[in-house]
Amino acid sequence: MLDEILTGTSLVKLVSALIALVGFVGVGIVFRVFAGFAIRRMESRASFSIAGIVLKSVKGPASLLLASIGVLLSYLIIIDIPSELVSSISGSGELAIGTWQIIAIALGTLTTAHLCDSLIEWYLINVASKTETTFDDTLLPTLRRILPITIYAIGVLIAIDSFGVSVSPILAGLGIGGLAVALAVQPTLSNFFAGTYVVTEGELKKGDFIELEGGPSGYVEQVGWRSTKIRSRFNNLVIIPNSRMADSIVTNFYSPTAAMNVVVTCGVSYEADLPTVERCALEEAASLISESEQAIKDVEPFFGFSNFGDSNIDFFVFLQAIDRTGTFRLKSQLIKKIHERFGKEGIEINYPVRRLVFPENKIDLETASDLFETGNQ
Repeated sequence: MLDEILTGTSLVKLVSALIALVGFVGVGIVFRVFAGFAIRRMESRASFSIAGIVLKSVKGPASLLLASIGVLLSYLIIIDIPSELVSSISGSGELAIGTWQIIAIALGTLTTAHLCDSLIEWYLINVASKTETTFDDTLLPTLRRILPITIYAIGVLIAIDSFGVSVSPILAGLGIGGLAVALAVQPTLSNFFAGTYVVTEGELKKGDFIELEGGPSGYVEQVGWRSTKIRSRFNNLVIIPNSRMADSIVTNFYSPTAAMNVVVTCGVSYEADLPTVERCALEEAASLISESEQAIKDVEPFFGFSNFGDSNIDFFVFLQAIDRTGTFRLKSQLIKKIHERFGKEGIEINYPVRRLVFPENKIDLETASDLFETGNQ
């Protein structure tokens, strides 16, 4: 039997099988060596490029794939040799091809999953940290967890289909099962899709001060896919489901800019000289703007009388602070300055009082008492 293999056509096929095996394995080894050399050169540079990431991910799987092709070709050539020695495996060509397809699908699936994970990691480190928006910082970590599972599932379906098994019933069953799961986790999915809306809008950023209509307020700590976390003014962490965020009216005190208006209201007596009141208030407001780091320098203060009150003529002073925290400091300082200046100028701020005006023909106390008693009778 061995003589039959080593003579004539059989010898040619045996040599061809050996050449195919050694050739493809050799190409795989050479590719792996050169890829490793190129990767080491890229890693020595300041930044590792996308080409280096791709090469590092496919180096091992590509070498194995080339070696498996060599093994498959050599096996197919050997089983075609007309000899009793290989007659028992002569009809196993389709099985060998099917096995190789499974190996190729497995290598492709693992390589694709690893490559996607590496590219997302590279983007998060080199690009996402430099962008102004937080959309990619929030989206990509979630995508990084979901994408490999999706790739593995597709790989399994392709492998099953390569065996001649129809995947349509499997997909139909997965669809029904997915519907049941979706109904079971409906609140979670609601928060997830609401989180998609909140994140893609890009209106909330870490550090913004927000307030929900009829709800809590505080500084944004994190905008996630399920919930938004804010730190209240009492330094407590408040976790708000994104479905609530999407359905509520949200006021962002830091958008479009962090600057906020400060309005101080007060009132002076009716006997006060109103031009003097205006001049004093504006001078103190301008002085505060020039002195305080919390004030916007290029916005002039504005003064106006607003109302004839019961005890005073009401007025307001307007200026602008750099942020919400600055509004409290500016308002407190301006109130102190105006109060001190009015005291020096002799401008009176009345207490809430009512002024009683009697007729010119005054009634003495005894007459008024008699009238009061008569009215009670």
